[in-house]
Amino acid sequence: MEPKKGQIKFTGNLPMEFSFKPDDPQALVPETLKDTFEMIRDTVKAYLKAAESLVSGPYSSIRKLVPPYLSDPGNVLIAWCDDGIAIRFERKIDEEKQKIGTAWDLEGGSTLSRLVPLISQNLIFCAPDRTSISADPTNGQDLILFTKDAQSQQQAEILRAKISFHAVIEKPGDLPSPPMKPYCLLSVQNSLELCMEGEVVSQGEELVSGQRFLTRTVLRLPVGWDCIEVYPFFNLESWKPEYAKQWAERDILASVVRAQCRDAELNSLDPNASARKHFSSLLNQFKELLDSNPDREEVLQQFLKDNPALLCPVHTKMWPKLALGAKKTDFVFQEATSDYLLVELERSTLPLFVKSGDPSKELNHAQRQILDWKRYIEDNLSTVQRELGLSGISVNPKSLIVIGRSDSLISNHRRMLVTLENNSPKLKIMTYDDVYQSAKTVIENLLGPLWESGGSTQIYFPPKPQGLPGSI
Repeated sequence: MEPKKGQIKFTGNLPMEFSFKPDDPQALVPETLKDTFEMIRDTVKAYLKAAESLVSGPYSSIRKLVPPYLSDPGNVLIAWCDDGIAIRFERKIDEEKQKIGTAWDLEGGSTLSRLVPLISQNLIFCAPDRTSISADPTNGQDLILFTKDAQSQQQAEILRAKISFHAVIEKPGDLPSPPMKPYCLLSVQNSLELCMEGEVVSQGEELVSGQRFLTRTVLRLPVGWDCIEVYPFFNLESWKPEYAKQWAERDILASVVRAQCRDAELNSLDPNASARKHFSSLLNQFKELLDSNPDREEVLQQFLKDNPALLCPVHTKMWPKLALGAKKTDFVFQEATSDYLLVELERSTLPLFVKSGDPSKELNHAQRQILDWKRYIEDNLSTVQRELGLSGISVNPKSLIVIGRSDSLISNHRRMLVTLENNSPKLKIMTYDDVYQSAKTVIENLLGPLWESGGSTQIYFPPKPQGLPGSI
């Protein structure tokens, strides 16, 4: 492909834009640089192709820990100057065809100190020596933290800072030799981790009396690049496509190790963090399913079959759709105490009571279903214990009906539920919202509070005062 003269435009978090002037004689690449540009471009292309192949094949299980510019790369800009090259990697946008461009200053004399701030959108700076480090307060991106009153929605700023990255171009004692990856002065990824330490206290309590916590939020800066890498002290012998697969594999494994070490470091403060994250996600899925108003009971039955701890956190065995006589149960659980629990599910969209205040026909039907199962067990106790595997089940096991949503209930309805339960020993009637809240309470009692933090924020609860890594 013949080179073209043009401009590259960087706007916010959008991909870079190219505009060209066709048939411009000034666009000719000097003969001395043609082979260099072609070799660098082919090497970077081979590097990204190798990375994609690795995360789609042998390293697919750790793909989510690999930075997007390697696992799903987008456009790439290789910028050449007199004292090295800088590479701007972007993440893929939709299914746009990847472009790998090589740019250089036609007039010459360009340096990394001038070039890197341009392609990084004024975030990264390379000083030629230690006396030239810039401290310009206008450089970088603003980071603003504020509090927001839940009732008035008023905001109050508590912290303002500038984010930028600085490096000094100093030659190390020994440069890597081929086939090792060339010396990289810096590799900055567009992923900023912000950690803050705090304490949960009730109004009027002393700060030392509350639950300590650490928040961890991964932020993306409002720029279009995903990674910027700078390579001073350029040596063409180090840039060959046959070396690229080795570089890609080392970079992938290094990124995974960094991510795992950081996770391990924070999880050591709170061993329950991973389990709490799992159950928080599970409860959110359950809530979203309920709010979708599924019109079939089977949808909820399948979700609870896949996640039985929501219905019976202390179960040791589960039998879905077990027949007791002519009709099947939705679930039979054996609890850790060896007690059994029979479960009848009705649709979440059904009412529990009619306008007169009497139980709905669906709730009455569910109660009759429970009674039919218990009669069958009483009449066939030895068969149920022996042939169905419900060893030790009594003629009056515990039972649970789940039906409807809590927003359909008023205070009189709740009192009526208590009366119905008192008239049927060992029966519990719950709405699907009750199931959600009961499961949430059990999980929080075991693992700690489940906060609706939103976004990418994770929360850790350290067991005792100690230094928190990475906190500010």
